Amino acid sequence: MSSSSSTLTRVQFEQACKAFIDKHARSPLPSMGATTLEGWSWAEHPTVPGLGYLFRTVPLHGRALAPDKNGDFVQENVLQSAEFVDDPAIADGASPEFLTCEQSIAFSPTFQVPAFYFTIHDSRGSPVGLEEIMNTSLLRHHALPETQTTSFALFQRDALFPLLSQGDHPISGLPSWLIHPCGTACAMSELIGEKMAGGMPEVCSKEWLLVWLETWFLMLGNMVQL
Repeated sequence: MSSSSSTLTRVQFEQACKAFIDKHARSPLPSMGATTLEGWSWAEHPTVPGLGYLFRTVPLHGRALAPDKNGDFVQENVLQSAEFVDDPAIADGASPEFLTCEQSIAFSPTFQVPAFYFTIHDSRGSPVGLEEIMNTSLLRHHALPETQTTSFALFQRDALFPLLSQGDHPISGLPSWLIHPCGTACAMSELIGEKMAGGMPEVCSKEWLLVWLETWFLMLGNMVQL
């Protein structure tokens, strides 16, 4: 394992991702009934070995319905594909309310943890800005207290790094949004510590890496409605 059970090496990240796919990736396109863990695939860098990442594409509904008591959107607004729509004009993609969200998990060599990248495009293929992203069901609003937004970033008070910012994807090079991984290792240290206290597979084993990545997804799910 890396120097801390809260982080991974790049090789361990790849091993964890492939073990994760073997266990969970059964659906090529997540739909309304899909789970957080379905639909992911592994993509290799076209020229550089060892620079792969997880990715998937999901349909996303952009209409900002009234949030529930936790600040999240109601079920009707979560991950709907056109097949669930009665209006043919909307089903054909004429409405910009139906969006395409490309999600990926890449390794951060700086923080030695996975990092969540995404893009959202409307039905015309145009990228969606931050204001409209905040009106989708992707982010859990109750998990974003005291935040400030600009056209290019989402900030939390007194934070060293923006919570959500724009940048180039480290593998594909495409402009993307990034959930900054600066606090990931600290959070994973606590979560993995709790699991170790309850019994865990042997450190460095395939089972350990799989549990590590599944735990990371659970942590990410507190902020992102995958």
